[in-house]
Amino acid sequence: MLILVCCALIFVAVVLASAGMVLHKNTEATRVLGERLRQLGNRARHRTEVDVTRDQRYSSIPLFDTLLRKIDLAHRLEMLLYQAGLNMRVGHLILLTASFAMGGYFFGILVFHRLMPALLFLAILAPLPYAWVRFKRHSRMKAFSEEFPDALDLLVSALRAGLSFSAAMQIVAEESPEPVRSEFAVTVEEQALGLEFRDTLVNMTKRVDSLDLRFFVTAVILQRDTGGNLAEVLENTSKLIRDRFRILGDINTFTAQGRLTGWILLSLPLSIGIFTVAIAPEYFRPMLASDGGRIALWIAGIAQVTGGLIIRKIVNIKV
Repeated sequence: MLILVCCALIFVAVVLASAGMVLHKNTEATRVLGERLRQLGNRARHRTEVDVTRDQRYSSIPLFDTLLRKIDLAHRLEMLLYQAGLNMRVGHLILLTASFAMGGYFFGILVFHRLMPALLFLAILAPLPYAWVRFKRHSRMKAFSEEFPDALDLLVSALRAGLSFSAAMQIVAEESPEPVRSEFAVTVEEQALGLEFRDTLVNMTKRVDSLDLRFFVTAVILQRDTGGNLAEVLENTSKLIRDRFRILGDINTFTAQGRLTGWILLSLPLSIGIFTVAIAPEYFRPMLASDGGRIALWIAGIAQVTGGLIIRKIVNIKV
């Protein structure tokens, strides 16, 4: 009898525990569901509250931001970072440059225990962040120039379909690849916010360093002032841009030998010097130990840099 009572009590305890767990899970699920519904309600209430202001701080540190605003170079660096498509503040770039410079200096001191190698490594490593940003900017502007004629063709097709210029710009902002999409989207948003049509196009030429874009903006502004068939004007502009790309390709082909000659002339003395130091260091040591040898090396380096700049000027033909 006692055993039956104990079994019954255990059964009741298990049932009550299971019921409690189920109720707890239901309560927890209800709480989570209620929390999600409240979040959705908050999103729905705040969906129309769009922050249209731009964060124009040069640095997240207030004192550093104030100092950078007193320097005109900071504004140019900010535009350079924007054109490169990097989500980085000017202060971050400056601190990164300083970090590379100090890293090169301490590396030279710790390895060579002399001031000149430390200054040399400082001069080599300090410009690397800026050079990387310039490379990203060049790549992004080149991608814009390559995709821009196709964007003009899409714009012309939209205009001939009967759409307004603003609607055609919206289609380009939605259908074109990056970075054309983002730049046209900014222009469309500026027009939607009430900025003058001419000012929005001029702002795009300031954001994008492209001669083809300046042709486009000039053609559109002149057409709005004087009238005419905008679709035909843009189609001719697209043909002009493609002709420029064809001519640039021909120029790159004709100047390939000159560029290759320049690279060989610049790299040959340096590679021979490194090879000589590695194979026969005693043979090259008088150049580094004597005053006359060091002066000769400095003159040779300056001559190499000057020759490289002259060759670059010759083969860099503008169209």
